[in-house]
Order: sequence, then structure tokens, then C-alpha cells
Amino acid sequence: MAKRQLYLFSAAITGLGLLLAACGNTSSASSTKQELNLVQDSDPTTLDVNDERNMTEVNVMNATEEGLFTVESHNGKDKLVATGAKSYTVSDDGLTYTFKLRNSKWSDGKAVTAQQYVDSILRELNPKNAFAHASSVYAIKGAQAYNTGKAAAKAVGVSAPDSHTLKIQLAYKDSYFLNEISSVYFYPVCLDLIKKVGNKAWKTDYKAQVSNGPFKYQSWKKNDKLVLVKNDKYWNAKQVKLQKVTYTTTTKASTILSLMQSGQLDAISASGATAGDFDQLAKSNKITKVAQPGAKTTFLVFNQHNGGHSGLFKNAKIREAVSLAVDRSSYNKGVSDGKDTPTDNVVPKAATVAGKNFYQYTGDVLAAAKQQYNTDAKLQALFKAGLKELGKSDDLDQVKLVYLADTSAASDSGTVIKQQLEKHLGIHVQVKVTADDTAFSATRDKNAYDIYTLSWSSATAQNALALWVSSNGFQRYFGGYDSAAYDKLFDQLQTAKNDDELLKTFAALQTQLVAKDFGAAPLLNSKTQIYISKRVKNLQTPVFNQQFNYTYAYKK
Repeated sequence: MAKRQLYLFSAAITGLGLLLAACGNTSSASSTKQELNLVQDSDPTTLDVNDERNMTEVNVMNATEEGLFTVESHNGKDKLVATGAKSYTVSDDGLTYTFKLRNSKWSDGKAVTAQQYVDSILRELNPKNAFAHASSVYAIKGAQAYNTGKAAAKAVGVSAPDSHTLKIQLAYKDSYFLNEISSVYFYPVCLDLIKKVGNKAWKTDYKAQVSNGPFKYQSWKKNDKLVLVKNDKYWNAKQVKLQKVTYTTTTKASTILSLMQSGQLDAISASGATAGDFDQLAKSNKITKVAQPGAKTTFLVFNQHNGGHSGLFKNAKIREAVSLAVDRSSYNKGVSDGKDTPTDNVVPKAATVAGKNFYQYTGDVLAAAKQQYNTDAKLQALFKAGLKELGKSDDLDQVKLVYLADTSAASDSGTVIKQQLEKHLGIHVQVKVTADDTAFSATRDKNAYDIYTLSWSSATAQNALALWVSSNGFQRYFGGYDSAAYDKLFDQLQTAKNDDELLKTFAALQTQLVAKDFGAAPLLNSKTQIYISKRVKNLQTPVFNQQFNYTYAYKK
């Protein structure tokens, strides 16, 4: 399941410092009740780390599960901290990683083993599972071949020489491998438990889960509250002060604001227009405001499965004209009250590659196209050329597109898109608002739409661009973009000899997607505003990864 607002925060952080121990906060908490109250806009769709799909799931799974490394944030800087791993070594050629694991346990008291990491990687790559994040670790020897059905699982370079040693062999030197392998979807799994409960039931039954993270599941009432409690079996449990974390599920801005005002909500991460609602609270002496770059990109999805309701979007000229007709600055003002950043790039502006800011390296990927089609007349001529290639009438007044929306926020986005396209292209756009998420998903899955907006969060160029390869499981939500040229470029990552070649290939991938195939139209990059009760101490706010890292947070 994926909704219009689908968020993905990956633990694959670029350019992070790396710590080999996580000691937690040494300050003792006061006698204040050690309970943290947070809010989420929807329930998790799955509790399966390998099948993680959105930010709600990432937030919960980073609290209940743990991998080799965890992202911690101090003074606005993210660091990759060894947690499940106690130490690691890398061979001289950079192709073999050997991890020594801590003496960690699951919440049922059983040991976390190296084989469970192996099982997770192979399960993620198994083509029968069609997990979306498999392409994120194609750097592992044999991973791409196994995931695409060209080799057996035994060809994948992962093994467990003993219960506390994990060995991974790469196909090529990858400077960001530690970042990539630290994502939620490569956390260890208990295959015996999954088989016992049954894969389908296990994915959504919180009572069937075991946790190796600082917290574990206590209760879950759908569309109401999800409650986590401290996991006493956690390897660093002595440093965990919080006893309970409660997530309230709601999308009502008035409810969230009221909870924050009354002290029933301890922190919230907001972006766009909704952030303004909390600015008044931040002026009080009860709330601290933190502003930082966001990892979320909002883009316009084009229905390339069947061309859409209008049958037009298999044509690249049509997609190009629509992409260029949307003024990003006007969209930002209309949808986000001007609080986000207009963008033409898929990769978040805060992401770096080889120590360089990727956005500064690539620049505006649509600059040349914007210069070429800089008037409404030229844009309309481009659209008409696409209609001619499709054998359709070039009467723009006859063109009617369907923008699909599932919430009032999505409807607002659709209204701005409608205004922009009708103004600059002279066509008609219907904003179709569905009754609820279920109806939206059903309509989308029937391909009964032309366009809709989707928000996606990723941490690195690798993470963002891997999502668009044709074998990726999320393609059905991305409009069915399928480009042989893009896939060929992505394969070149495996032969990159150094970071410079890697950087050039990433740049070429983004250009292919956004400015050659016009497979999607990036619109905004988020700026995150975080509001935290001053009673809460040591609540970390990573730029990438989950919204909050509260492992060592406490109330005073």
C-alpha cells in the first residue's frame, strides 16, 4: 500500500561521521513520568522491516528494531553510530566487510545472530517477495543478479562464519555501503517466527513481533493509538530512560495543535503551511523550535502505465510540457505558504556525494528546457506536438486531464496544478477527490487518473535514484516509469572506479529521469520545522532517517 503522501526515510546517510559505540545520555532523569507522546498521520501498513514503505513505519521500526548502525544527531549533525555491530573491518581492496556483533537479544530473550542479518538481506533480495528496496544494496556481490532472477541466492556475497560474525562481499567498491546497509529494510529478521506465525499475519500482528531495539510493542488500536514500552532486553537498556512512547493517529491539524497547546503532545515535525500553526506556540517558554533541511521531495506523478485517463502520458513531449508548465515558486506559495524550497531535482538538496552537495554539483536539471520553452505559446506548441505524435487532435480546449487527490491537502495541491496547467497550456484539469485512502488507492491502482502529487523522502542520491529502476517494487506508485536508458545508466554504478565516476553517473541518472524522459516532475524540497516541549531533553532530530530518535530522551 502506498498513499498519495508516501514517505520514505532511509538510514543510508551520506557524509556522516561514524561512531563505534553508543553510550546514551548519562544524565539521570527526574521523577517526572517518563512517557513521550507523539503523533502520526496514519497507521503503519506493515511491521515487516524488509517491506517498510513509509515514514510512519520507519519511525516505529527504528524504535522497536535495530540494525548494525543507527543514526544519531547532535547539534544539527547526523552521525552513523554502531549499535548492533560492535566493530567492523574492511579489506584492503574495499570489497569485504566483516562485522562483529554485540551480545544483543530479542525481547523474548533469544540471541540476535549474524545469520538473521544474512536472512534479512536474502529475503529483501528474493525476487518472489518483490520488496522495493532491494536495489539499494546492488553493491553486494551477486545481489542484482539474484534480485533480477539471473542467479541463485547462493551467489549473493553474504555469510555468517559464526553467530557473532557477519561477512559481506561487494561487487565493487562503494564508499556509501555502510550507510546503505544501515537502513531499516536490512535489519535482522527471525525466519522461524515468520514461518510459525505465517508471513501475512506476522506483517500486521503486533503481538507476534519480537524486538531487538530499545522499545517493544505494548498495544495498537487502529486509527487511534500505538503504544511502545521499554524493552528491558535491549543491550543498552540501562541508558534508556523513557518507559512508554504513545503515538496518536490523526490527520486533523486542529487536534494536533490542541494536543500541543495542552501539553498532551511532546513534539511534532512539520513542514509547509502547517508549520505556521505552531510558530505562535514556539514564542512561549514551553516550546523549542528547531529548523533544519528536509529530506522530502514532492513531485508530480505521470501515469505512464496506460497513458492515464486521457491516454496522453506515454508521450514524452506531453510530460515535458506539463512539467515545464508548473511554476515551482507559485506552487510552493500556494501549497506550502512559501515555506518549502522549489526544486527540479529528485535528490534532496541536503544530500551529498563524495563530499559534494549534489544539488550544487548538478544545478537546475531543467534549466535548458525552461530556456527553450519560455513562453506559453512555446509550451502549447510542445503539447500539440505530443498530441500529433499520438494521432490526436491538437485542439487544446478538448484536452481534459484528471488530477487524483485523497485529502483536502492533496485537493489544495490539485487546485494549484489545475490553475497552472490551464493558464499556461490552455487545457482543462479536473481535480477528482476520492472519499478516503482506500478509494484513492483503488482508483490509482486501476490507472484511472492522469497525474497526482507524491511526497517521498530519501537520504542519498543512491537511495533516491535506485527507486526509479524498472525492477523496483515502488514503480507502480511512481506512474510506471520504465526506461531502458535509465536502467543501463544505473547498471554503470557497478563499474564506477571512484567517487567522481559515481557522482557523474548519479547526475546522468537524474538528468535522464527528469530532463530527458520527463518521467516525473519534482516540485518541492521540504524544510522541516520541529517543535519540542522544553520538558523533553535529548530528543534527537536527524535530518535523515526517522523524524525523532528518542532512544536516550527523557523528561525533566
